[in-house]
Amino acid sequence: MKAQVDENISPALARALDCLVEDAGHRVVHVTTMHARGTADTRMLSLAGKLGVDIHVTHDYHHKSQDERDAIVEGNLLVFILSKSWSPHTFFEKASRLIHWWPRILAACVTPRRPGIYIVPWRSESRRFERVG
Repeated sequence: MKAQVDENISPALARALDCLVEDAGHRVVHVTTMHARGTADTRMLSLAGKLGVDIHVTHDYHHKSQDERDAIVEGNLLVFILSKSWSPHTFFEKASRLIHWWPRILAACVTPRRPGIYIVPWRSESRRFERVG
């Protein structure tokens, strides 16, 4: 499984996640390792499948744009959007919470529900993602 973290999330967090999942044979890369900064989201999302990407993690609300939804379908991606409630938290709080959610993100990839767009809540008690696309 290969995941890409969008440029609105720290590259350091992508590297940290990559270290945590590499023994299981997974990869986590920052989107800027594959595309120039500022690459249009539609281009980046549609090319993801060709680059072996299965998962895209972002703060962007890609499900609100039809062009971006079409690109997600073309890339056959599972997109996990960090809800707005993640915004006020510090880097380390976000890192801790994303690590907490990561096994559930991987588990969501096992079921054949691709492409798909999910909201990742801040509160871990919910234990579920909201499917929005």
